[in-house]
Amino acid sequence: MSTFRPILRSLRGNTPLRQTTPPLRSTRPTFTSNRLLSTRSSPSGHSSGGGGGGGKRRYLPYALLPAGLFLLPAATLACDPDPSTLPPPSSLSSASTFQLFKAWFVWTLICTPGMVDYSPAILDFFFKTPLKAPVEWFVRNTFFEQFVPGESVAECMPALHAMRERNVGAMLNYSAEVDESQLKGSGPDRDAQDRAEREKKLGQVLLALEVAGEYERGLPIEQRGVTGFALKITGLVDCNILERASYSLLRLRPLTNSNSATSPTSATFVPYPGTPQSADAQIVARSSMEGERGLGKGLELLALGGKLDEMGVLESDHGLREGDMEELNELWAKLKIIGNKAKENNINLFVDAEHTWYQPALDAYTLLLSQEFNRPPVKKDDTWTGPIIFGTYQSYLTRQPSHLIHALAHADAHGYALGIKLVRGAYFMQERQKWLDEGRHGADPIWPNKPATDMAYDGSIATIMTTMKEQLDSQHPERALSVVFGTHNSESCDLVCDGLVKNGLAFTDPISHMLHLRPDVRGKIRVAQLYGMKDDLTDRMSTRFVNDGKPVALKYIAYGKLDEVMPYLGRRAIENKSLMSGDHGSGAERKRVGAELKRRIFG
Repeated sequence: MSTFRPILRSLRGNTPLRQTTPPLRSTRPTFTSNRLLSTRSSPSGHSSGGGGGGGKRRYLPYALLPAGLFLLPAATLACDPDPSTLPPPSSLSSASTFQLFKAWFVWTLICTPGMVDYSPAILDFFFKTPLKAPVEWFVRNTFFEQFVPGESVAECMPALHAMRERNVGAMLNYSAEVDESQLKGSGPDRDAQDRAEREKKLGQVLLALEVAGEYERGLPIEQRGVTGFALKITGLVDCNILERASYSLLRLRPLTNSNSATSPTSATFVPYPGTPQSADAQIVARSSMEGERGLGKGLELLALGGKLDEMGVLESDHGLREGDMEELNELWAKLKIIGNKAKENNINLFVDAEHTWYQPALDAYTLLLSQEFNRPPVKKDDTWTGPIIFGTYQSYLTRQPSHLIHALAHADAHGYALGIKLVRGAYFMQERQKWLDEGRHGADPIWPNKPATDMAYDGSIATIMTTMKEQLDSQHPERALSVVFGTHNSESCDLVCDGLVKNGLAFTDPISHMLHLRPDVRGKIRVAQLYGMKDDLTDRMSTRFVNDGKPVALKYIAYGKLDEVMPYLGRRAIENKSLMSGDHGSGAERKRVGAELKRRIFG
């Protein structure tokens, strides 16, 4: 386990940003005097040509010009910089003046006091009045266009192509979210409607993977394997079932042989919502364990109950009901279909983290998917670009450091490559409020303040870097992890760059000061920001690395119809309120876009 010891000391430091390439030296010959090109005199003391001594020497430079013209292109090419070190166009330079004006207008509105807090309620009100059409037009042409490039995955393709020109990759996300306020409703008509909606979302996911695969196949072979898709499992099943399964998992885990992670007295204890175990399959995917000796229908699991203070589980938390395990088996079948589609199209599949009351079940499915699709091929000749399945690790949860260590150890012990998406977290307000309202035992699962979250995030960066180094240098480099760092924090981005250099995973080009990744690291390290936000940081990361065809910079792209995406936009705005406010948030974005507009208009 020492291999995976967390490293929480700071790696603060600045990696030099890319500097401009020094001016090319002139390759054109300079003719300062005919004497410099004169030939020796003949033995008789006369020039070799007749006619008064100037003779042929006067015309010799012109005779040499054709040869010089042939040499110039070769000389110029020899002095040209490596195309991979040329700076890609920035997000500002590639935008039209009209697009910049609209972006400036959007950021100005966001800077308005109260706009972020009250906009969801205001829009909900207007959408129920005769003013819905003009309000919808306004939203579509301002906020929607800024943060969502299209209503379908096909409409997002131009954005993907444009970003790739800027050395930026993409992670797509169908952002039709579950309305938690409607989860308690029931009835035959409602159940049929919900099931039809879930089947529609499954179809959208499979379509997106196919379209993204077509995009990938249009790239040169050596540039493929960067595009991703973010999957919300809650869109594929009744979330109430996921919640009941999660409480049953938390009660079951201490009863299994692998119970050290659930014991508060253990050095390897993982706080709520715990960490997944192989035995979780008997609840979330029982059909996958058919044939195992002594395995029955699992009716005894319906009787799991009681409180579990160390995991914040109450006596009143409902466990599995009759019929739930059949629904969970059906969900597992859907997830395998999605995993196979992602594998066929060479698309990375990122399982989104969600509320902690769903997370034990989501973690269990992520582990099963990883064991299914992240195993390197037995034959060395088979193509292998790294893990397909990526789990999401939320650093604002107190479990994060120990949960990551367990995940790394499980992958190492079971022979698969771990896919990691490291984020700070998005649901802290709801998490704290629910924990308080329901009177759960002990402190809530969130770190007490942002510095503690930052320390957990930055410590995980260090752990991931050292582990990747050790894995790539081991006897099984094919099992090395891959990671996407989701962050809008420039200091964390610096830590990623510094960690790459410190661990010998990248080196700094002495001329361009850009980072070269080791060949076996290409495609394994990415840094992501939300589409429409922190474009300056994305530009900075895209120009910090040599363009080897596999971008390090990434954008998380939400798409969906306006009415489907509005809950997502509202949630993102509120969650990122602190990030979007102040001198480093929307004010900085407005200032940056305004400066470019001023330059274009006034020079």
